[in-house]
Amino acid sequence: MFNKKTAQPDVQQAGTVAVGKAAVKPPKNNRLSLTTRRNLMGWVFILPFVIGFIMVFAPSLILSFRFGFNDIINSSTGYSLEGVGFHYYRQILVIDPDFLRGIFESTGSMFLNVFIVLIYALLIATILNRNISGKGFYRAILFLPVVISTGVIALVDGAALSGGHKAMDMVSGEVMGGLFTETDITMLLDSFNISGGFTDVIVSAANNVYKIITSSGVQLVIFLAGLQSISPAIYESATVEGCTWWESFWKITIPMISPLILVNLVYSVVDSFTSADNSVMKGVYDDIGQANFSLGSAKGFFYLLIVGVVLMVLVAIVNRFVFYENK
Repeated sequence: MFNKKTAQPDVQQAGTVAVGKAAVKPPKNNRLSLTTRRNLMGWVFILPFVIGFIMVFAPSLILSFRFGFNDIINSSTGYSLEGVGFHYYRQILVIDPDFLRGIFESTGSMFLNVFIVLIYALLIATILNRNISGKGFYRAILFLPVVISTGVIALVDGAALSGGHKAMDMVSGEVMGGLFTETDITMLLDSFNISGGFTDVIVSAANNVYKIITSSGVQLVIFLAGLQSISPAIYESATVEGCTWWESFWKITIPMISPLILVNLVYSVVDSFTSADNSVMKGVYDDIGQANFSLGSAKGFFYLLIVGVVLMVLVAIVNRFVFYENK
């Protein structure tokens, strides 16, 4: 459009639309983007936890942290704190011979337990994701031990069996021994020239069947949800291209659920470190049960620091191999 007086084209401002002789600005789009809406939905989902953490858990956490640096002086009107600095931390690191040894043992057993649990959960989830009859029933049965081993039922089970999980581990080990003894399994694997380290993993898994099943229910559900979210068209395309099931598993399934592998890794590590049969956790519980709150708090927070460092290292390593679709 030309100006009749100057014979020059009219220059419109950026962001305007010419309608006849008037320039009208387009209406602003005030709608939130899809990414922003999803982020807000995530915050709404975890809002009850955030409120509960700030109002209930955080004050107790701060008080417990203060206990680790103070002596608790009881009186008729309550209690008071008397500062002792790092006395209890020096005690658990220098004087106590069992604390650091328990941390090293817990860390070593954690790697073995997490490896076995993740492999088992992924294997069972892969089987249940296939088109088999009665898979809903099998899913419920495999998740049932997780429900039984938590809450009030776990307390009743522990009191009745005087050791709960240990008793069941012993029974499961005896049942496995009726099928194959530990020597039979070792000889069988040695006949295939399998390394001794892998043989120890198999034998340990066979002797702790109950613990593995009860520790892998949540991971199994997460893996199963991830497997069901993968489009069947991807596998069909791979089959047309000549890929076998094994190749599709490593080239499609593992990359697609790798973010969930990281989630299950974090969950399994925390679950292993905070297990009731963990020697460090037992020591913390014993100190608190004997009213040694300052010593128990020092042990708990130093153990929390170790667990946090291990988690950060593992996440930093595994995250390098995680495949994200939107990146």
